[in-house]
Amino acid sequence: MSNKLLLLLILGVVFFSACSDDDKDPNYDGTYKDSGLELSRDGMALSGKSVALSGNTLTLGNVIPGEPALAIPVTITGNVGEGKVSGKIEEGKMNLTLAVKNKATDIEGTWAVGNLDAGIMATHFTFTTDKEKVKYGETEVAPENVIGFVNGIFGWMLPTFLKDITFTSDGNITASYNSDMNNPQYATSPKGMAFYNLTGGKLYISANIAGIIEDVGRSTSDPLTEIMVVLEQGLPFEVTKDTEKETMDVYMTRETLLPFMSLLPMLGEVMPEEFQSYAGFITDLGPIIQEGKTAELGLVLTQRNITE
Repeated sequence: MSNKLLLLLILGVVFFSACSDDDKDPNYDGTYKDSGLELSRDGMALSGKSVALSGNTLTLGNVIPGEPALAIPVTITGNVGEGKVSGKIEEGKMNLTLAVKNKATDIEGTWAVGNLDAGIMATHFTFTTDKEKVKYGETEVAPENVIGFVNGIFGWMLPTFLKDITFTSDGNITASYNSDMNNPQYATSPKGMAFYNLTGGKLYISANIAGIIEDVGRSTSDPLTEIMVVLEQGLPFEVTKDTEKETMDVYMTRETLLPFMSLLPMLGEVMPEEFQSYAGFITDLGPIIQEGKTAELGLVLTQRNITE
């Protein structure tokens, strides 16, 4: 378990309640998932997860981003449950509630997406190749020109519909976004849609697919849902900071990006209508990333003062 993560209850013992009509000590060991598991975090139901109980060890499967098997010591206390991790087992079904608090880090807070007034574009894109020119669309272009074009056009475009991103102390990620491109109005996404965790020098981000579908009413066949499913287990992002510019770059490397290449054509369907004509410029990056030696793609965030 990462020392970056603090589950408030793990002060030595987590209390867990098990209910049974049998006076004898029942054996609750096993793996709970699908219909046999009701799991919630900070009041938001999570799906697609698994929890295993073996003796006095509770193992959370991909519940915390970057922790594929987080083992927590528990004590079975009959019908009494206390603390930030609590639950019960009845008729072979586990009901588990988590309340998570991340250890304080320097990424906690609200970050603006780029800062166009200061000339800071919102995108972080770069790649290396042995070729003097690469095919971008139907044109052979020098690599530095592709990098400049992508960071320029999308670095300007992103802040017009994504204003800022907030990393909260309880591991949630929320965002302020333009909900009406024709008549700019900003809304804030609810908690429980995405979570983060800093571990092993990387920022892991996962999406709560069930919460997203419930919140926006998307069908499971929606292209955005298909993209977000890939995020459900938690993807590793690199983080670099520039203290002088007060910026933080959050990006994926080529190795992490490769599984997404087949999904790039879907972006045109989920981008705001005003920008769908630019979708091809993103799709055309697929072969460049696949054939390149290295690649990085992500966001440039700038620190936002609390008074802004």
